Amino acid sequence: MYQRGWPPPQPSPRGGGSGIGRWLALLALAALTACSRGPDAPGTTSPKNATAPATASVCGQTVAYPQTPQRAVAHGINIVEMVLALGLQDRLAGYGGVRDIARLPPAMQAQLAGVPDLSSQGMNLETLLGAQADFVFSGWSYGFRAGQVTPEALAEYGIASYVLTESCIRQGPRERVSLQDTFADLLALGRIFRVESRAQALVDGQSAQLQALRRQLQGLPARPLVFLFDSGTDVPVTAGRFAMPHAMIEAAGGRNLFEDIASSWTRGNWEDVIARDPDWIVIVDNDRPAPDGKRQFLLAQPQLAHLKAVRERRFVLLDFAEATPGPRNVAATLRIARALHPERVPAP
Repeated sequence: MYQRGWPPPQPSPRGGGSGIGRWLALLALAALTACSRGPDAPGTTSPKNATAPATASVCGQTVAYPQTPQRAVAHGINIVEMVLALGLQDRLAGYGGVRDIARLPPAMQAQLAGVPDLSSQGMNLETLLGAQADFVFSGWSYGFRAGQVTPEALAEYGIASYVLTESCIRQGPRERVSLQDTFADLLALGRIFRVESRAQALVDGQSAQLQALRRQLQGLPARPLVFLFDSGTDVPVTAGRFAMPHAMIEAAGGRNLFEDIASSWTRGNWEDVIARDPDWIVIVDNDRPAPDGKRQFLLAQPQLAHLKAVRERRFVLLDFAEATPGPRNVAATLRIARALHPERVPAP
């Protein structure tokens, strides 16, 4: 995706995984080094925080976190929302990738007040070192980029990190994407920050909502075809089968129009959109180029006028943070389901 720090999608999200083994070794070395530093050293925690090392699966590899982060940096609005959903604002040394704080829910805007915004300086090592970060949470193409800031580069400075599960497709193959990926990230953060019960309660509540939705959608006679429109004019940027909206559309009782693209956020083409004639269009709305600009763009295209979704104004708008892995995925999935199947999923 192009907005909020996303680079243009590459033709293939795979590759670039050769440094993972070296990163894990460096991360383990950095953790041992951090443990050996005195309690007053910058970026370390005091002995009272020493507990059994937390562990998390990071792109398929188990990583240990001996120290509870005290000066974390989160990059990406959806990633920042995950941290805030767990009440960890007091552990943030800074955040980045939030173009407009007003896009956050009101309660989270208040949580973020007083936390340094590092976005103007970009996601770079100099900024992170200047913030005295001891932990960075981001994802490939959300903030981590080969040759720039990577978990491997951070480990060389003794800075721990965690990688958003959905984004691991850009470092190696995956079988599928799922809303369980978001739950796994929340539970991993709970272990790393030693707030396991808080994370488990959040995940349990959202899991129960999904289970109820599955019961409501049992025995569907048909699943509407859904086109995810993120951005682009000449070529649409959309969600392949490894992007979070694919999982959300499926859970909402729909089919992703571009499920045949083995990528996450990627380029599609208007020819397939026209030929496949979607029943619904989900728009990632971020007020660019203007509020409601993407819907108006679709309505203004003569070649799209015959599409069922356009002709019958069947649009669902999602915030960027709802369409990317984060604590609002389940609520957004329910909203899509209410649009696709109002007879089964009535409004609350």
